[in-house]
Parts: sequence; C-alpha cells; structure tokens
Amino acid sequence: MNRTLVSFVAAAILAVGCATTVSLPDRLDKFVEKTEKEYKNYTDDDWKKSREEYDALVAEMKENYDSYTTSEKVRTMQAIGRYSTMVLGSEISNASESLGTVLDQIPETINGMIDQIDTASLRKSVEGIKTGIEGIVESIDTAKIRKSIEGITQNIDTAKLRQKLEAVIKILAGTE
Repeated sequence: MNRTLVSFVAAAILAVGCATTVSLPDRLDKFVEKTEKEYKNYTDDDWKKSREEYDALVAEMKENYDSYTTSEKVRTMQAIGRYSTMVLGSEISNASESLGTVLDQIPETINGMIDQIDTASLRKSVEGIKTGIEGIVESIDTAKIRKSIEGITQNIDTAKLRQKLEAVIKILAGTE
C-alpha cells in the first residue's frame, strides 16, 4: 500500500507540476499584456528591467522555437511585434520631447546671439576691409603689369608656336 501511495503522490506532483508550467508563448503574451497596460508610465529604469525580461524571453524562444506549434510561433511573433511597437513608440515619444525642448530654446538662443551683435564694431570692420581693398587696388602698378605682359608676348616665337600647333592638329586629325 505504501508503494501505491508513493506512486500516487508522485503522479499527482508530476501532474500538478505539468499543469502549472506555463508555455513560453503564454508567458510572453502575459508579459506583453502587462507592458501594454503600464508602459506609458515607465521610467528609464522600468524600461531597462522590461527589456532585460524581454531579452530573456526572446533568448528562451530562440532556443525552443522549432518545438513550437505553428499557432505558438504565430502568437510568439505577434507578441514580439506588439512589444517592439511599444518600445518604438516610447523612443519616438522621448525623441519628440527632446526635440521639443531644443526647439523651444531656439528663439532664446537666437535672441541671445542678436544681443551679442555689435553693429558699431561690425561697421568699423566693414569700413576697415573696404579701406584695405581700396589700398590694394591703388597699389597695383597697372603700367608695370602692362609692360610685363607686353614683354612676355614679345619674347614668344609666335611663328614657331603656330607651326607646332598646326602639326599637332594634323596628327590629331590623322592627316599626318
């Protein structure tokens, strides 16, 4: 009788253990459902914990994926898609808030830059540049430049140059 009782107890424990074991697709569904209810109030720390739990579930899913039925595979992929959408939505929301903060500060930044513009100094700088350019232009000795250019052109053997250019043209045209 003891043996029968022990066997019965062992069978009951095994049955209860099997009955309480929740499949990964079920656990992933429950995890995603819980996240869907709470994620809008998540802090950065909450997201970190959530992602750690999610990563562990996905790692387990990858290890056992081939053993799942088609229905379990579909449910698993749907849960992953739902979670990914929540993460993306949260990231976009955070980025929008950050962008909004930056955009809100732009007018103040521009006004600060405008206040820093010293128009009197700017006017002096522009006048200084103008005076400098006028001085450069006035210092150019155009007569000397003209004379140098005339000297260059007088020293070029234009007849020889013409002869060489005609030979090159004939070569390129294929007539020589």
